[in-house]
Parts: sequence; structure tokens; C-alpha cells
Amino acid sequence: MKGKPFPWKRRVAPLSIAACLALTSVQPAATADQQPTFTATVDLVAVDVQVVDGAGNPIRSLRPEDFEVSINGRRRRVASADFIQFASVSGTAPARPVMSGPQATNLWPTTDVASTGRTYVLAFDTDSFTVQESRDVVAAARGFIRRLQPGDTVGLYTFPVGPRMEPTIEHNLVSQAVDRIVGRSQAMPGEHNLSPSEIIDITAEVSRRSSLTNGSGASSNASSISMLDIGDGSTLQRVQLRECGSVSSACADMIQTEAATKAFYLEGRATEGLNGLRALITLLDERPGRKTVVLFSAGIPVTDRPGGRPDVGDLAKVLGQDAAATNTAIYTLHVDNREFRALSAESRRGGSTPVSRSRDMAVGGRLLEEFSGASGGALMRVLLGGGEIALDRVFRETSSHYLLGVEPDDVDRDGKLRELRVRVRNTRDATVRSRSWVVVPQRSRS
Repeated sequence: MKGKPFPWKRRVAPLSIAACLALTSVQPAATADQQPTFTATVDLVAVDVQVVDGAGNPIRSLRPEDFEVSINGRRRRVASADFIQFASVSGTAPARPVMSGPQATNLWPTTDVASTGRTYVLAFDTDSFTVQESRDVVAAARGFIRRLQPGDTVGLYTFPVGPRMEPTIEHNLVSQAVDRIVGRSQAMPGEHNLSPSEIIDITAEVSRRSSLTNGSGASSNASSISMLDIGDGSTLQRVQLRECGSVSSACADMIQTEAATKAFYLEGRATEGLNGLRALITLLDERPGRKTVVLFSAGIPVTDRPGGRPDVGDLAKVLGQDAAATNTAIYTLHVDNREFRALSAESRRGGSTPVSRSRDMAVGGRLLEEFSGASGGALMRVLLGGGEIALDRVFRETSSHYLLGVEPDDVDRDGKLRELRVRVRNTRDATVRSRSWVVVPQRSRS
């Protein structure tokens, strides 16, 4: 099978979560090491779950009674729990035959996983990386590809532009395409050195003051609100003193205007990135089985304060729901080396350098963490290099999973989006990776 580009020129239809899930009647055999068999006895929802320890190593030998599953806050019975192993944590084939239980899909699976591998897509947010940063990330990604099993498929997706390939077993072709990825990050235009967290704080302060003055009957024109209106100790005042060297209404107005302009720019970039990822998820909906997207990004800043900008509303939540519906887990590597780059002489700007680096990293990863967690994946922060250590953990965590057969109640069978929660009893320091949303279709009448 040759690697080929994704068919991006065709129209991508909006994703319907309700259309992605279904039920069938199954009952697994009781013996774990034998080929599971299924008979039509009860409708079950297939829920795939990763359970790992603090180092990311899979936790084995869990039974159905060890799991707690709730749908919309109501406990549901776990009828079966099959452990499915694709590879050992060292990257070699498992020591014993792979469990041949059903492969997890949103339709109840019938495929034997002994003859299938994992599906990965490496996704790159090229607008977030500089050219130099992208070299480190590319090297780490190529190392990850080299560790895959022969039966694993791997694809490539870069956004907004760059090489793209459908998942294929021709790993070398994908590795060659990855090597062509180049970062496109550019400094935001403007006269003042505003960090993302400062843009958020200034726009939040202006919004709050505008709301207060509007409520008192005064002018609500945000551009006319000066630093003195906002008050001492504000971010706007601190930035004004740093950038202009003195208190001046004219300087405050320029900083406010620039903060609003940069917030608009960041909102556009965040929206473009999320839409690009949704397009990928929609394409992956056409592939059966469990998928893992490994996303590399240097951050997509969004507000963490009421009234602040950039603000993209519920787009991250919707992306997480889309990913969960298509059985796609997103592991995001938030690669932010600015703390180390700031130590180099060429990156120092004396007294004009913002001092909010930890906050910048937090707001840059907030959006990434929201949709990664909702999909059943995770956000991993990378402070040095291209993410080799984080990728090693991704490899360990995705080497196996449990497939749970969960019995829904009649009240769940309405085809609506419902919250899903999975916990493990009596296991210390266990991390559970599971999608956060599920749709239980109405019972078919036959």
C-alpha cells in the first residue's frame, strides 16, 4: 500500500456525532486468553480505555468489576473488560499472543486485532513553530516513526499548509514527508512587545472597565479608556511603564489598540488551527477502529479571564466531542522552549522583555488541554528539545487498552450527546484515558 495524500480538495461535510455510534448484541467469553465469542443477549456500548501507572506503563489484569462507568452521571454496569495489547512498552512485539478480543470502534467491533495494528496520525501546527523549533520537532517525530510496529499505520497532517499523507504501513514514506516540514511562525506586527498573557489581561481590564462605565451611564467606548481609568497596579500600567517609560494617556491608548489588534490576530489563528484539526477528525471518521492523533504545537493562546481575548468560544469543546465520536484520541505535545531561548543573548531585549513566561505557557496550552482530554488523550508539556521523552510516554500508553462492554439504561437510548466518565477502583496512582462523550442510539426495532 503506497502512501498517498489526503483527498483535501473534496468537500468535507460537518461531523455528526450521533451518526458515529451504534450498538450491537454481544457477550464476550469468560476466558481471557482464548478467542472471545459473542452471542446476541444484550445491547452493549463499546468503550475503549487506557489505564496506566505514573510512568505511563499499562496496568494489566483488571476485571469488569474494577471499572466504574457512568453515563450522564448515572452508574452503568460493565459487562466485560478485554485487555488488548499491540506492543510491549519497549516497542517490540508482545511476549505472548495479542489478545484477540474485538478492536474498539464506535460500532461494536468484529475485527480480530491480532491481524491489525494501531493507527497514528502525526499532526503539526506549523504556524506556531519557528524554523529552528520545527527542526527539533521533526527529529523527534522521525524517531517515533522508527519505533512503530510493521503492522501499524501512520499518516501525516500539517496545517494550515504542508505535506499530508493518509495512514500507511510505508513508514519510510511518511518519515521522508515529515522531513519536509518547516515552521512558519512570525512575530505579531506591532510597536510594543506584548506577550499573549498581557494581551489577555489588557483586553480583560478594558472590557471590565467598559462594562462598569456603561452601567453607570458613562461612555462605553473602550478606546477612550485610559490607564488612569483602569487604575494603579493594572497590567496596562505595568506595560505602559515598561514600553513607554512614563505614564501617558497617548501611550496607554496605543497599547490598548495594539492589544485589541493582536487579540484579533490570535483569534483568527486559533480558529484556523481548530478548523484544520476538525477537518482531520472528519477524514479519520472514514477509517474504522481506534485512531491516535499526535499533535505538535508551540501553543494556541486563548483567554483565561472573563472578558479577555483571544476568545474562540466552544470550538475546543466541539473538537473534543468530534474526536470522541470518531474514536480518535488526541495526544498533544505543547512544545514551548521560550524559557530556555530567553537565556540566549540574541533573544534578550533588556527591560522590555515580558516576565510572564509561565503564564504564557499556561494560556498557550489551555485550549490544547481541553480538547485533548475530552478526546481520551492528554496534553504533555515539552520544555526542552522536540518532545522525545513525551513521545516515549505516548508510545507506552498506546501499546494497549481495555475494551469495555457497558450496558446502557433505556433512558440513555435517545441518540443525544451524553457525558461519559470511567474510573478504576482500588488502583493507586492509576491514570485513566477515556473519551468524555458518548451517544447511545435508540434501540433498533426489528
